[in-house]
Amino acid sequence: MNVDLELYRVFYVVAKNKHMTKASEELHISQPAISQSIKKLENELGGTLFLRSNKGMELTEEGKMFYEYVESALELINNAENEFTSFKDLSKGEIKIGCSTTLTKLVLLDAIKRFHIDYPNIIINITNDLTSNLIEDLKLGKLDFVIFNESNIKENNLNLEKIRELKQGFIYNPDYYNDNVKTFSDLNTVPLILQKEESNSRKLLDYLSLQNNVRLIPKMEVVSQDLIIEFTNIGLGVGFAIIDLKERNYNNLKEFNINKRIPNINVYLATNKKVILTFASKMFVKYLK
Repeated sequence: MNVDLELYRVFYVVAKNKHMTKASEELHISQPAISQSIKKLENELGGTLFLRSNKGMELTEEGKMFYEYVESALELINNAENEFTSFKDLSKGEIKIGCSTTLTKLVLLDAIKRFHIDYPNIIINITNDLTSNLIEDLKLGKLDFVIFNESNIKENNLNLEKIRELKQGFIYNPDYYNDNVKTFSDLNTVPLILQKEESNSRKLLDYLSLQNNVRLIPKMEVVSQDLIIEFTNIGLGVGFAIIDLKERNYNNLKEFNINKRIPNINVYLATNKKVILTFASKMFVKYLK
């Protein structure tokens, strides 16, 4: 049975008011139109819903039973509409973001601050992990989008958009080291602190080194950019780090000017083509840009 939902609404209002005139005023339609709707619904159901009299519209026993179900169903629909409006108005909702700890600080933090001021009721969940793991979660629909640096990702079901560039380079503490590194070859004369090989930053550095016919040998390999900067600051070695992150807290650290230009890091936003972003996520992306 395929009954027009509007017929149920008309039935509900008439049954609630028990009077055709009051129902007409609430629905803003004529009494003849209401009578036609009730008759059509009764024909669809194959039974009588109302007993009509001079006193008004009284429900039959079958009509009373039907009213209880229709009342519950319309209440659920009304709640769903209100809930949808809440999400649309951004008075409710959730954003699930995948991002490294470093990019959370450099790219997300300011956007989150501004977004939260405008939409304080939106829940923001951030997952920090390796890019490869975050991309898998994105493909599975566990994340709304992923922010990551550089891209050799070839996924037909993902949209990739460049949203920012970050400067990177070799940094040192002048209290422990001198500015005597001029070439990629010179880098192996100092203790290097690098990220682990599986990180995008390290992969890019290894590629640049090979382009300069050098294989860099690190003294230390760490998980995060933060640790590189911390260890560089206490004199454990020379770190390859994002300059933007260094400048947030360690202006005392200096940068080597080697003879080959080190390109900026491209930061990308990845979304799943098969998943429609929520209202909240769509708005947050605008703050990112």
